[in-house]
Amino acid sequence: MISRRFVIPFGASVIPLAASVAAIACSDPGETGGTGGSGPGVAGSSMAGSPAGGSAPVGGVGNTAGGPTAGTAGANGGSSSGASGGGAGGSPAGGAGGSAAGGPAGGSAGAAGSGGSGGGGSMNAEGPCDVYKKAGNECVAAYSTIRRLSSAYKGPLYQVRSGSNAMNTGSGGMLHDIPMTADGFGDAAAQNAVCPATTTCTVAKLYDQSGRGNDLIVAKGGLTNGGQYAALDDFETIANKGPLMVAGKSVYSLFMEARQGYRISTVGAGMPRDAEPQGIYMLADGTRAGTACCWDFGNVTTNPKSYAEMNTLFFGSAFWGRGAGNGPWFGADFEAGVWMGGSRPGEPGWGGLNDARDAPPNMNNPSMRVKYALGFLKTSTTYALRMADLVAANTLTTAYEGPYPSTKHPDNQGAIVLGVGGDNSNNSFGTFYEGAIVKGYPAAATEQAIMDNVKAAGYGK
Repeated sequence: MISRRFVIPFGASVIPLAASVAAIACSDPGETGGTGGSGPGVAGSSMAGSPAGGSAPVGGVGNTAGGPTAGTAGANGGSSSGASGGGAGGSPAGGAGGSAAGGPAGGSAGAAGSGGSGGGGSMNAEGPCDVYKKAGNECVAAYSTIRRLSSAYKGPLYQVRSGSNAMNTGSGGMLHDIPMTADGFGDAAAQNAVCPATTTCTVAKLYDQSGRGNDLIVAKGGLTNGGQYAALDDFETIANKGPLMVAGKSVYSLFMEARQGYRISTVGAGMPRDAEPQGIYMLADGTRAGTACCWDFGNVTTNPKSYAEMNTLFFGSAFWGRGAGNGPWFGADFEAGVWMGGSRPGEPGWGGLNDARDAPPNMNNPSMRVKYALGFLKTSTTYALRMADLVAANTLTTAYEGPYPSTKHPDNQGAIVLGVGGDNSNNSFGTFYEGAIVKGYPAAATEQAIMDNVKAAGYGK
Protein backbone atom coordinates (compact mmCIF):
# COMPACT_ATOMS: atom_id res chain seq x y z
CA MET A 1 0.00 0.00 0.00
CA ILE A 2 1.63 3.26 -1.08
CA SER A 3 1.32 6.06 1.44
CA ARG A 4 1.92 9.80 1.58
CA ARG A 5 2.57 10.47 5.25
CA PHE A 6 3.65 8.41 8.22
CA VAL A 7 2.44 8.98 11.73
CA ILE A 8 4.29 6.32 13.68
CA PRO A 9 8.00 7.17 14.15
CA PHE A 10 10.44 4.33 13.83
CA GLY A 11 11.93 5.11 17.21
CA ALA A 12 8.72 3.97 18.84
CA SER A 13 8.85 0.59 17.17
CA VAL A 14 12.32 -0.61 18.10
CA ILE A 15 12.65 -1.81 21.66
CA PRO A 16 16.02 -1.97 23.39
CA LEU A 17 17.08 -5.50 24.19
CA ALA A 18 16.91 -5.02 27.94
CA ALA A 19 13.37 -3.66 27.77
CA SER A 20 12.04 -5.99 25.13
CA VAL A 21 11.59 -9.09 27.22
CA ALA A 22 8.70 -9.28 29.64
CA ALA A 23 9.57 -10.39 33.13
CA ILE A 24 8.02 -13.82 32.86
CA ALA A 25 9.44 -16.63 34.94
CA CYS A 26 10.16 -19.49 32.58
CA SER A 27 12.08 -22.12 34.50
CA ASP A 28 10.22 -23.21 37.61
CA PRO A 29 11.64 -26.18 39.48
CA GLY A 30 9.91 -29.45 38.67
CA GLU A 31 7.31 -30.65 41.11
CA THR A 32 7.66 -34.38 40.62
CA GLY A 33 10.83 -34.77 38.57
CA GLY A 34 14.06 -36.67 38.79
CA THR A 35 17.10 -36.17 40.90
CA GLY A 36 18.52 -32.79 41.72
CA GLY A 37 21.22 -31.03 39.83
CA SER A 38 22.57 -27.71 38.77
CA GLY A 39 19.51 -26.25 37.12
CA PRO A 40 15.72 -26.44 37.12
CA GLY A 41 13.99 -28.60 34.57
CA VAL A 42 11.50 -27.28 32.05
CA ALA A 43 8.02 -28.54 31.68
CA GLY A 44 7.10 -31.16 29.14
CA SER A 45 4.58 -29.74 26.68
CA SER A 46 1.11 -31.21 26.52
CA MET A 47 0.71 -31.98 22.85
CA ALA A 48 -1.41 -35.09 22.59
CA GLY A 49 -1.08 -38.18 20.52
CA SER A 50 2.62 -39.08 20.27
CA PRO A 51 3.51 -42.54 21.51
CA ALA A 52 6.94 -41.52 22.71
CA GLY A 53 8.61 -38.46 24.17
CA GLY A 54 10.57 -36.18 21.90
CA SER A 55 14.11 -35.03 22.41
CA ALA A 56 14.49 -31.68 24.13
CA PRO A 57 17.09 -29.10 23.14
CA VAL A 58 19.37 -27.50 25.70
CA GLY A 59 17.04 -26.26 28.38
CA GLY A 60 14.26 -27.21 25.99
CA VAL A 61 11.04 -29.10 25.97
CA GLY A 62 10.18 -32.77 25.98
CA ASN A 63 7.61 -32.50 23.19
CA THR A 64 4.89 -34.89 24.11
CA ALA A 65 2.34 -35.80 26.71
CA GLY A 66 -0.07 -38.62 27.10
CA GLY A 67 2.26 -41.27 25.73
CA PRO A 68 3.82 -44.16 27.63
CA THR A 69 7.40 -43.02 27.18
CA ALA A 70 9.02 -40.00 28.77
CA GLY A 71 10.78 -37.38 26.63
CA THR A 72 14.52 -37.60 26.33
CA ALA A 73 16.48 -35.00 28.23
CA GLY A 74 18.49 -32.45 26.28
CA ALA A 75 22.15 -32.87 25.64
CA ASN A 76 24.78 -30.97 27.62
CA GLY A 77 22.53 -30.48 30.59
CA GLY A 78 23.22 -31.22 34.21
CA SER A 79 20.87 -33.42 36.18
CA SER A 80 17.83 -31.40 37.05
CA SER A 81 14.45 -31.68 38.61
CA GLY A 82 12.09 -31.98 35.66
CA ALA A 83 8.54 -30.71 35.88
CA SER A 84 5.58 -32.91 35.19
CA GLY A 85 4.10 -32.86 31.73
CA GLY A 86 0.34 -32.62 31.39
CA GLY A 87 -1.53 -35.62 30.09
CA ALA A 88 -3.78 -35.37 27.07
CA GLY A 89 -7.31 -34.53 28.14
CA GLY A 90 -7.00 -36.41 31.39
CA SER A 91 -4.64 -39.10 30.17
CA PRO A 92 -2.76 -40.67 33.09
CA ALA A 93 0.69 -40.50 31.56
CA GLY A 94 2.48 -37.19 31.28
CA GLY A 95 5.44 -35.92 29.28
CA ALA A 96 8.99 -35.71 30.44
CA GLY A 97 10.85 -32.75 31.84
CA GLY A 98 13.79 -31.35 29.92
CA SER A 99 17.21 -30.54 31.28
CA ALA A 100 19.03 -27.37 32.19
CA ALA A 101 22.42 -26.55 30.73
CA GLY A 102 25.37 -27.29 32.92
CA GLY A 103 27.07 -30.67 32.93
CA PRO A 104 27.90 -33.28 30.32
CA ALA A 105 24.98 -35.52 31.09
CA GLY A 106 21.37 -35.10 30.08
CA GLY A 107 18.90 -34.20 32.80
CA SER A 108 16.59 -36.70 34.42
CA ALA A 109 13.13 -37.11 33.01
CA GLY A 110 10.21 -35.83 35.03
CA ALA A 111 7.64 -38.14 36.48
CA ALA A 112 4.31 -38.79 34.84
CA GLY A 113 1.84 -35.93 35.11
CA SER A 114 -1.70 -36.40 36.22
CA GLY A 115 -4.50 -34.98 34.13
CA GLY A 116 -4.17 -32.77 31.10
CA SER A 117 -4.29 -29.03 30.86
CA GLY A 118 -7.18 -29.52 28.51
CA GLY A 119 -9.41 -30.63 31.35
CA GLY A 120 -10.91 -33.31 29.12
CA GLY A 121 -11.06 -31.05 26.06
CA SER A 122 -11.16 -32.66 22.63
CA MET A 123 -8.49 -32.21 19.98
CA ASN A 124 -11.27 -32.65 17.42
CA ALA A 125 -13.33 -29.59 18.40
CA GLU A 126 -14.41 -27.56 15.37
CA GLY A 127 -12.55 -24.41 14.44
CA PRO A 128 -13.37 -21.68 11.92
CA CYS A 129 -11.86 -23.68 9.06
CA ASP A 130 -14.28 -26.54 9.80
CA VAL A 131 -17.18 -24.09 9.66
CA TYR A 132 -15.97 -22.63 6.37
CA LYS A 133 -15.39 -26.09 4.88
CA LYS A 134 -18.94 -27.21 5.64
CA ALA A 135 -20.18 -24.12 3.81
CA GLY A 136 -18.02 -24.85 0.75
CA ASN A 137 -15.34 -22.25 1.51
CA GLU A 138 -12.03 -24.01 2.03
CA CYS A 139 -9.37 -22.37 4.20
CA VAL A 140 -6.17 -21.93 2.20
CA ALA A 141 -4.27 -20.05 4.92
CA ALA A 142 -5.02 -19.95 8.66
CA TYR A 143 -2.89 -18.58 11.48
CA SER A 144 -3.05 -18.13 15.24
CA THR A 145 -0.65 -18.22 18.16
CA ILE A 146 -3.73 -18.55 20.38
CA ARG A 147 -5.56 -21.69 19.30
CA ARG A 148 -6.19 -24.42 16.74
CA LEU A 149 -8.37 -23.22 13.84
CA SER A 150 -9.00 -26.59 12.16
CA SER A 151 -9.84 -29.91 13.80
CA ALA A 152 -7.65 -31.64 11.20
CA TYR A 153 -4.54 -29.70 12.18
CA LYS A 154 -2.20 -31.45 14.63
CA GLY A 155 1.08 -29.55 14.21
CA PRO A 156 2.69 -26.66 16.08
CA LEU A 157 1.01 -23.25 16.03
CA TYR A 158 4.14 -21.13 15.72
CA GLN A 159 7.89 -21.11 16.08
CA VAL A 160 10.04 -18.94 18.33
CA ARG A 161 13.69 -17.98 18.05
CA SER A 162 15.49 -17.93 21.41
CA GLY A 163 18.72 -15.99 21.83
CA SER A 164 17.36 -13.42 19.38
CA ASN A 165 17.24 -9.62 19.47
CA ALA A 166 14.66 -6.88 19.00
CA MET A 167 15.87 -6.15 15.46
CA ASN A 168 16.06 -9.71 14.18
CA THR A 169 15.29 -10.01 10.49
CA GLY A 170 15.21 -13.80 10.42
CA SER A 171 18.50 -15.42 11.40
CA GLY A 172 20.50 -16.77 14.33
CA GLY A 173 19.41 -18.05 17.71
CA MET A 174 17.73 -21.40 18.27
CA LEU A 175 14.37 -22.33 16.75
CA HIS A 176 11.64 -23.99 18.80
CA ASP A 177 8.20 -25.10 17.64
CA ILE A 178 5.40 -24.19 20.05
CA PRO A 179 2.74 -26.91 20.05
CA MET A 180 -0.86 -27.00 21.17
CA THR A 181 -2.08 -28.16 24.53
CA ALA A 182 -4.46 -31.12 24.63
CA ASP A 183 -7.43 -28.79 24.25
CA GLY A 184 -6.01 -26.96 21.25
CA PHE A 185 -4.61 -23.76 22.79
CA GLY A 186 -1.09 -22.44 22.32
CA ASP A 187 1.26 -24.00 24.85
CA ALA A 188 2.48 -20.97 26.81
CA ALA A 189 4.46 -23.22 29.16
CA ALA A 190 6.44 -24.58 26.22
CA GLN A 191 7.27 -21.04 25.12
CA ASN A 192 8.22 -20.01 28.63
CA ALA A 193 10.53 -23.00 28.87
CA VAL A 194 12.65 -21.92 25.92
CA CYS A 195 12.25 -18.16 26.40
CA PRO A 196 13.57 -17.34 29.88
CA ALA A 197 13.53 -13.74 31.05
CA THR A 198 17.28 -13.48 30.52
CA THR A 199 16.99 -13.74 26.74
CA THR A 200 14.99 -12.24 23.89
CA CYS A 201 12.71 -14.49 21.89
CA THR A 202 11.09 -13.54 18.61
CA VAL A 203 8.37 -15.23 16.55
CA ALA A 204 10.16 -16.80 13.60
CA LYS A 205 7.23 -18.51 11.88
CA LEU A 206 3.45 -18.71 11.90
CA TYR A 207 2.40 -22.18 10.82
CA ASP A 208 -0.43 -22.43 8.30
CA GLN A 209 -3.19 -24.52 9.84
CA SER A 210 -5.04 -25.01 6.55
CA GLY A 211 -2.78 -27.93 5.63
CA ARG A 212 -1.49 -26.06 2.57
CA GLY A 213 1.92 -25.26 4.04
CA ASN A 214 1.62 -21.49 3.55
CA ASP A 215 3.75 -20.74 6.61
CA LEU A 216 4.56 -17.08 7.22
CA ILE A 217 8.10 -15.85 7.95
CA VAL A 218 9.43 -12.33 8.43
CA ALA A 219 8.78 -9.98 5.49
CA LYS A 220 11.49 -8.69 3.18
CA GLY A 221 12.13 -5.10 2.14
CA GLY A 222 9.97 -3.37 -0.43
CA LEU A 223 9.75 0.05 -2.07
CA THR A 224 11.12 3.26 -0.58
CA ASN A 225 7.79 4.98 -1.34
CA GLY A 226 6.19 2.92 1.41
CA GLY A 227 7.91 4.87 4.17
CA GLN A 228 11.24 5.48 5.84
CA TYR A 229 11.92 1.80 6.51
CA ALA A 230 9.77 0.08 3.90
CA ALA A 231 12.79 -0.71 1.71
CA LEU A 232 14.42 -2.59 4.60
CA ASP A 233 13.68 -6.08 5.85
CA ASP A 234 11.20 -6.27 8.70
CA PHE A 235 11.78 -7.45 12.24
CA GLU A 236 10.33 -10.52 13.88
CA THR A 237 7.84 -9.82 16.66
CA ILE A 238 8.93 -10.16 20.30
CA ALA A 239 7.35 -13.42 21.42
CA ASN A 240 6.33 -12.62 24.99
CA LYS A 241 4.96 -9.07 24.70
CA GLY A 242 1.33 -10.16 24.28
CA PRO A 243 0.37 -12.45 27.17
CA LEU A 244 -3.34 -13.17 27.24
CA MET A 245 -5.94 -15.30 28.98
CA VAL A 246 -8.47 -17.06 26.75
CA ALA A 247 -11.03 -19.40 28.31
CA GLY A 248 -8.88 -19.40 31.43
CA LYS A 249 -5.81 -20.53 29.46
CA SER A 250 -2.52 -18.66 29.38
CA VAL A 251 -1.51 -17.93 25.75
CA TYR A 252 0.49 -15.39 23.75
CA SER A 253 -0.90 -13.11 21.07
CA LEU A 254 1.18 -11.71 18.20
CA PHE A 255 1.97 -8.24 19.59
CA MET A 256 3.31 -6.47 16.51
CA GLU A 257 5.10 -3.11 16.46
CA ALA A 258 5.82 -0.94 13.43
CA ARG A 259 8.34 -2.51 11.06
CA GLN A 260 7.29 -6.00 12.09
CA GLY A 261 5.59 -8.05 9.39
CA TYR A 262 5.26 -11.57 7.99
CA ARG A 263 4.98 -12.73 4.40
CA ILE A 264 5.40 -15.42 1.81
CA SER A 265 6.76 -13.99 -1.43
CA THR A 266 5.70 -16.87 -3.64
CA VAL A 267 2.21 -17.83 -4.78
CA GLY A 268 0.65 -19.66 -1.85
CA ALA A 269 -0.73 -23.14 -2.39
CA GLY A 270 -4.44 -22.95 -3.14
CA MET A 271 -4.58 -19.15 -2.89
CA PRO A 272 -7.24 -17.36 -4.97
CA ARG A 273 -5.78 -15.90 -8.17
CA ASP A 274 -6.85 -13.23 -10.63
CA ALA A 275 -10.58 -12.56 -10.22
CA GLU A 276 -11.36 -15.65 -8.15
CA PRO A 277 -13.58 -14.83 -5.16
CA GLN A 278 -11.96 -14.72 -1.73
CA GLY A 279 -12.95 -14.35 1.92
CA ILE A 280 -10.90 -13.17 4.91
CA TYR A 281 -11.56 -12.95 8.62
CA MET A 282 -9.33 -11.52 11.34
CA LEU A 283 -9.57 -11.02 15.09
CA ALA A 284 -7.42 -8.18 16.43
CA ASP A 285 -7.04 -5.89 19.44
CA GLY A 286 -8.94 -2.70 18.64
CA THR A 287 -7.52 -0.92 21.67
CA ARG A 288 -4.08 -1.10 20.06
CA ALA A 289 -4.23 -0.01 16.43
CA GLY A 290 -2.06 2.26 14.30
CA THR A 291 -2.78 5.39 12.28
CA ALA A 292 -0.46 4.86 9.33
CA CYS A 293 0.01 2.50 6.40
CA CYS A 294 -0.65 -0.38 6.58
CA TRP A 295 -1.60 -3.15 8.98
CA ASP A 296 -3.00 -5.67 6.49
CA PHE A 297 -3.83 -9.36 6.27
CA GLY A 298 -4.50 -11.02 2.94
CA ASN A 299 -3.54 -11.57 -0.69
CA VAL A 300 -0.70 -9.50 -2.21
CA THR A 301 1.94 -9.48 -4.92
CA THR A 302 4.83 -11.92 -4.76
CA ASN A 303 7.26 -9.02 -5.27
CA PRO A 304 7.28 -6.35 -2.52
CA LYS A 305 9.38 -4.11 -4.76
CA SER A 306 6.56 -3.60 -7.25
CA TYR A 307 3.04 -2.21 -7.13
CA ALA A 308 0.20 -4.56 -7.89
CA GLU A 309 -3.45 -4.99 -6.99
CA MET A 310 -4.03 -6.23 -3.45
CA ASN A 311 -6.91 -7.92 -1.67
CA THR A 312 -6.34 -7.48 2.05
CA LEU A 313 -8.28 -6.71 5.20
CA PHE A 314 -6.91 -3.51 6.76
CA PHE A 315 -7.27 -2.54 10.42
CA GLY A 316 -6.47 0.89 11.80
CA SER A 317 -7.27 4.53 11.09
CA ALA A 318 -5.29 6.31 8.45
CA PHE A 319 -6.00 9.13 5.99
CA TRP A 320 -7.92 7.33 3.25
CA GLY A 321 -11.49 6.13 3.67
CA ARG A 322 -13.16 6.80 6.99
CA GLY A 323 -15.87 5.21 9.08
CA ALA A 324 -17.90 6.45 12.04
CA GLY A 325 -16.12 8.10 14.95
CA ASN A 326 -12.34 8.14 15.23
CA GLY A 327 -11.60 4.51 14.41
CA PRO A 328 -9.92 2.17 14.20
CA TRP A 329 -11.93 0.62 11.37
CA PHE A 330 -11.84 -2.48 9.26
CA GLY A 331 -11.30 -1.58 5.61
CA ALA A 332 -10.30 -3.04 2.26
CA ASP A 333 -6.77 -2.31 1.06
CA PHE A 334 -6.85 -2.84 -2.70
CA GLU A 335 -3.61 -0.82 -3.21
CA ALA A 336 -3.34 2.96 -3.69
CA GLY A 337 -6.07 3.48 -1.12
CA VAL A 338 -8.00 1.90 1.73
CA TRP A 339 -11.77 1.67 1.39
CA MET A 340 -14.20 1.72 4.32
CA GLY A 341 -16.99 1.34 1.78
CA GLY A 342 -18.13 2.88 -1.49
CA SER A 343 -17.84 2.04 -5.16
CA ARG A 344 -17.27 5.49 -6.71
CA PRO A 345 -15.35 8.62 -5.74
CA GLY A 346 -17.32 10.75 -3.32
CA GLU A 347 -19.39 7.90 -1.87
CA PRO A 348 -19.26 7.31 1.91
CA GLY A 349 -16.11 5.46 2.91
CA TRP A 350 -14.41 5.91 -0.48
CA GLY A 351 -10.68 5.50 0.03
CA GLY A 352 -8.81 6.18 -3.20
CA LEU A 353 -5.37 7.59 -2.50
CA ASN A 354 -5.85 10.81 -4.46
CA ASP A 355 -9.52 11.56 -3.77
CA ALA A 356 -10.38 10.05 -0.38
CA ARG A 357 -10.73 13.41 1.34
CA ASP A 358 -13.60 14.34 -0.96
CA ALA A 359 -15.72 11.49 0.43
CA PRO A 360 -17.76 11.57 3.64
CA PRO A 361 -17.25 8.89 6.28
CA ASN A 362 -19.23 5.69 6.01
CA MET A 363 -21.38 5.92 9.14
CA ASN A 364 -22.31 2.24 8.74
CA ASN A 365 -18.68 1.28 9.40
CA PRO A 366 -18.34 1.52 13.20
CA SER A 367 -15.29 2.43 15.20
CA MET A 368 -13.86 -0.79 16.64
CA ARG A 369 -11.87 0.45 19.62
CA VAL A 370 -12.61 -2.72 21.56
CA LYS A 371 -10.38 -5.47 22.92
CA TYR A 372 -11.64 -8.14 20.54
CA ALA A 373 -12.44 -6.64 17.14
CA LEU A 374 -13.65 -9.15 14.53
CA GLY A 375 -13.61 -8.19 10.85
CA PHE A 376 -14.49 -9.78 7.50
CA LEU A 377 -13.71 -8.86 3.89
CA LYS A 378 -15.01 -10.81 0.90
CA THR A 379 -14.49 -10.03 -2.76
CA SER A 380 -15.65 -11.03 -6.23
CA THR A 381 -17.03 -8.48 -8.69
CA THR A 382 -18.43 -6.95 -5.50
CA TYR A 383 -16.95 -6.57 -2.04
CA ALA A 384 -18.30 -6.57 1.48
CA LEU A 385 -17.02 -5.42 4.86
CA ARG A 386 -18.55 -6.79 8.07
CA MET A 387 -17.45 -6.52 11.68
CA ALA A 388 -18.41 -6.89 15.34
CA ASP A 389 -17.28 -6.37 18.91
CA LEU A 390 -16.78 -10.05 19.66
CA VAL A 391 -17.63 -9.78 23.36
CA ALA A 392 -20.52 -7.29 23.33
CA ALA A 393 -22.29 -8.14 20.06
CA ASN A 394 -24.15 -11.24 18.96
CA THR A 395 -24.47 -10.38 15.27
CA LEU A 396 -22.25 -8.84 12.63
CA THR A 397 -22.64 -5.31 11.27
CA THR A 398 -22.58 -4.96 7.48
CA ALA A 399 -20.67 -1.77 6.79
CA TYR A 400 -20.79 -2.14 3.00
CA GLU A 401 -21.76 -4.68 0.37
CA GLY A 402 -21.85 -3.59 -3.21
CA PRO A 403 -19.85 -2.98 -6.41
CA TYR A 404 -16.07 -3.16 -6.42
CA PRO A 405 -14.33 0.28 -6.48
CA SER A 406 -14.67 1.69 -9.98
CA THR A 407 -10.96 2.58 -10.16
CA LYS A 408 -9.79 -0.93 -9.21
CA HIS A 409 -10.27 -4.45 -10.51
CA PRO A 410 -10.06 -7.85 -8.79
CA ASP A 411 -6.61 -9.29 -9.44
CA ASN A 412 -5.39 -11.63 -6.72
CA GLN A 413 -1.62 -12.11 -6.92
CA GLY A 414 -1.45 -15.09 -4.56
CA ALA A 415 1.17 -14.19 -1.94
CA ILE A 416 0.21 -13.62 1.71
CA VAL A 417 1.03 -10.77 4.07
CA LEU A 418 0.37 -9.97 7.73
CA GLY A 419 1.13 -6.64 9.39
CA VAL A 420 2.50 -4.70 6.40
CA GLY A 421 1.35 -3.61 2.94
CA GLY A 422 1.98 -5.19 -0.42
CA ASP A 423 4.97 -2.90 -1.01
CA ASN A 424 6.12 -3.55 2.59
CA SER A 425 4.66 -0.27 3.89
CA ASN A 426 5.51 -1.03 7.50
CA ASN A 427 4.57 2.08 9.47
CA SER A 428 1.60 0.74 11.41
CA PHE A 429 1.13 -1.82 14.20
CA GLY A 430 -1.45 -4.04 15.85
CA THR A 431 -2.12 -7.21 17.84
CA PHE A 432 -3.17 -10.29 15.88
CA TYR A 433 -5.14 -13.09 17.54
CA GLU A 434 -6.29 -15.25 14.63
CA GLY A 435 -7.40 -15.17 11.00
CA ALA A 436 -7.87 -17.11 7.80
CA ILE A 437 -8.14 -16.70 4.02
CA VAL A 438 -10.69 -18.84 2.20
CA LYS A 439 -11.76 -19.64 -1.33
CA GLY A 440 -15.09 -18.31 -2.53
CA TYR A 441 -17.49 -15.60 -1.40
CA PRO A 442 -18.82 -16.74 1.99
CA ALA A 443 -22.50 -16.24 2.74
CA ALA A 444 -23.56 -13.92 5.54
CA ALA A 445 -24.80 -16.94 7.49
CA THR A 446 -21.37 -18.56 7.20
CA GLU A 447 -19.67 -15.45 8.57
CA GLN A 448 -22.15 -15.35 11.43
CA ALA A 449 -21.27 -18.98 12.19
CA ILE A 450 -17.57 -18.00 12.19
CA MET A 451 -18.34 -15.25 14.70
CA ASP A 452 -20.16 -17.77 16.89
CA ASN A 453 -17.21 -20.15 16.72
CA VAL A 454 -14.68 -17.45 17.63
CA LYS A 455 -16.91 -16.22 20.45
CA ALA A 456 -17.18 -19.76 21.83
CA ALA A 457 -13.38 -20.00 22.02
CA GLY A 458 -13.50 -17.89 25.20
CA TYR A 459 -11.86 -14.58 24.32
CA GLY A 460 -12.41 -12.16 27.18
CA LYS A 461 -12.88 -15.01 29.67
